[in-house]
Amino acid sequence: MKTLSLLFAVAVLAISLHPAEALGADAPYNLLCEGKANPMGIDVIQPRFSWWVNEGLQAGYEIRVTTEGDVVWESGKVDGDASIWVEYEGKPLNSRRRYEWQVRTWNEKGAASEWSEPAWFEMGLLEQDEWRADWIGHPERTTLRSVPPVYLRKDFELEGGVKRARLYISARGIFEASLNGERVGEDIFAPGWTDYAKRNQYMSYDVTAMLKDGENAMGIILADGWHNGNLMWQGMKNWYGTDTSILAQLEIQTEAGAQLFICTDGTWKVATGPILESDFYNGEKYDARAEMDGWNQPGFDAKDWLPPRLETTPTGKLVAKVVEPVRRQEILKPVSMHQAPDGEWIYDFGQNLVGWVKITMQGDIRTTATLRYSEMLQADGSLYVENMRSAEVTDRYTFKDEEPVEWEPKFTFHGFRYLGVSGLLGGKGPGTVEAVVLNTDAPMTGEFSCSNPLLNQLQSNIVWGQKGNYLEVPTDCPQRDERLGWTGDAQVFVRTATYNMNVSPFFEKWMTDMRDAQLDNGLVPVIIPRLEEDGSSPAWSDAITICPTVIYERYGNERILRENFEAMKAWTEYQRENSHDLIFPKQGVWAGFGDWLAVDAPEPGAAPTPKRLIGTAYFAHGAHLVAEAAEVLGLPEEAKRYRALSEEVKAAFLREFVNADGRLKKETQTGYLLALGFDLLPDQWREPAVDILVEDIESRGWHLSTGFVGTGLLMPVLSKAGRNDVAYRVLLQETYPGWLYSIRQGATTMWERWNSYSHEDGFGDAGMNSFNHYAYGAVGEWMYSVIAGIDALKPGFKQILIRPQPGGGLTWAKGMLESPYGVISTNWTLEDGIFELEAVIPPNTSALVELPNGERQNVGPGEFQFRVELE
Repeated sequence: MKTLSLLFAVAVLAISLHPAEALGADAPYNLLCEGKANPMGIDVIQPRFSWWVNEGLQAGYEIRVTTEGDVVWESGKVDGDASIWVEYEGKPLNSRRRYEWQVRTWNEKGAASEWSEPAWFEMGLLEQDEWRADWIGHPERTTLRSVPPVYLRKDFELEGGVKRARLYISARGIFEASLNGERVGEDIFAPGWTDYAKRNQYMSYDVTAMLKDGENAMGIILADGWHNGNLMWQGMKNWYGTDTSILAQLEIQTEAGAQLFICTDGTWKVATGPILESDFYNGEKYDARAEMDGWNQPGFDAKDWLPPRLETTPTGKLVAKVVEPVRRQEILKPVSMHQAPDGEWIYDFGQNLVGWVKITMQGDIRTTATLRYSEMLQADGSLYVENMRSAEVTDRYTFKDEEPVEWEPKFTFHGFRYLGVSGLLGGKGPGTVEAVVLNTDAPMTGEFSCSNPLLNQLQSNIVWGQKGNYLEVPTDCPQRDERLGWTGDAQVFVRTATYNMNVSPFFEKWMTDMRDAQLDNGLVPVIIPRLEEDGSSPAWSDAITICPTVIYERYGNERILRENFEAMKAWTEYQRENSHDLIFPKQGVWAGFGDWLAVDAPEPGAAPTPKRLIGTAYFAHGAHLVAEAAEVLGLPEEAKRYRALSEEVKAAFLREFVNADGRLKKETQTGYLLALGFDLLPDQWREPAVDILVEDIESRGWHLSTGFVGTGLLMPVLSKAGRNDVAYRVLLQETYPGWLYSIRQGATTMWERWNSYSHEDGFGDAGMNSFNHYAYGAVGEWMYSVIAGIDALKPGFKQILIRPQPGGGLTWAKGMLESPYGVISTNWTLEDGIFELEAVIPPNTSALVELPNGERQNVGPGEFQFRVELE
């Protein structure tokens, strides 16, 4: 290799995705509280502040927090470069109060910035006894089957002008609230999913502008959701209780100084309405003949409505919602339309997605339109629905007249690319059809593209798989009778997830769900929120050590380690207690799912990699992660203890699963990937192990054979061993099994199986054949870190590694990550042996840049260009 020019900085510039947000030339901006912009209704008593420095390196900061003009905290000048997750240290925060905060910084030359634009956060209800409302529900419902959602309403009068109004609302079920006929907020499926016996989330809304002097009305529709709807594949309902209920507290401060409370209680009225059934699996049924015009507006005649049933107060604590709610993300139009042989109108949206459709249609009076959903089509052009198993995934609308109507469901969602419509006037198709995309409203933070269109499609498939399955919790699939928070899928994908989206609040909430589910003996169930508690599995239950570690590493969020440390220890101690000579699990204890859906497995849970090899490898790795967490948290004795345990388990692994010559007793790709990826082998055996792994890959025509456990480790292990040549060769395989194979078969999301469908053989086993299953998308981490060359050397990307590693015939690649400190980007080209790189390093960080010729340089914030000749 020959260097044409030395590494050099072309310019050092201020970096900003949103420069208009900055006040003056150098004020901090992008202010976040608890990882969110201006959060409403939080209950964290020591909220954390983050900001982006406008340029250069920060040498100090000062935070000022006020409420209604009164200062509650002035930090004074604090020396240091901390600009993320800085904890509030002022006076105790009060319920309901809005606080404004600003920050200014000092640079390394001692110059102070201007104060930032004010940001704010508002507290929710911090004490349980601040809730005056009663839990209420329908007095006559039975939930043995899917039943109509409950409509609830309350009239009230106001006078004296509205100065401030807040609605605090929770549900056992999911709700849509309205005031004077106008929808409150944009949240879908609120308040979300928890183990309701442990925690009930509540929402906070500023509804000041929605009220008026005189008559007002509040309306709520309450549906089954996760609380009472179908969950799991046994057709079971009511996992968390016998019926739905709502808790709402509207607090109003008038201009005249009066304080009013409109709370759910026995004075409300309840009924059922046009939504006859609403279920996540089965869809929604709507009968327009039962519509009640004006039901949620003042003056509606509710004389036939019933008084509610007063419910007992749940045992679960009321807590403010941490994770962003599910919201509408975008609208997709159909790319084509045809009629199936049976006359059903089929619409193709060109993308497998999660959400529902908004449709304009006409029908004969009292007839019913049927809307069916599928991810794939049969050879004859009809919908392929066998893989939905028992889920009906069908919406039905019954017409009250022949006038055109625009309709969309409220309390269901579907995983689909194709829509089938039948039952319309004259057998015609609908007027307009749109797909409404839904997912948890976590900000998108990453972008990747390169010169290979198939890899760009792979990145798109990974992102769409993540969006569709990050719906309140990280689910395995969004379409069939499952849609559950499988821990194994989540942990193998979490690193990729952190590149594509800001998932720190998402995992903070889900890890709380996991702690709620953990048994007293430390066992971690495989589905979170908990549905069944009698089983754990290696690689699945290990999410409790892996996910907090990754969130800390990627976001610098130390609190997630602190909150989960005892749970991490408890799981590790469970592994110790249920091992034999530190081989986990011991005989007589279920050994788990193994390398799920591995290529060589005769059936899904029967992969050739020994399950106890997997369990012991994860035991050693988990103990190591606990030791690392202890170091971060300043617990040296705990760190020493678990580091020693990790070494002891490694020794047990070698005794049980490795021959004296360093070869695994049972040789599989996944076995070697675990041994190498978790550093279980002594140095002298690592290179031979890599050679054996590569030989196996070569013997398969440069294909992988891994399942859920091994796939995420494959590319990082090969790259760490200096075998990017093999990694690229495996990645770019277009034949089975491999990432690009499904793309050649038309995939627009990640699939559950490597061969869920092929043009030659058709569909795989319908019993387990999801076309939106993100686990194999774990390769996305490698695409960002190796191809684009963006990785973290210190937590939160405080120190960045810029190390693009071209290969596979790629001539260019681009990567972008909106990190906690600012935007990191790379853009490289390779033409005629000349490698050129443009890199952006955000303020208040540094980076190590390593070029493909091995040259390295440490740089600070700015924009840089590098040019070298590669032999």
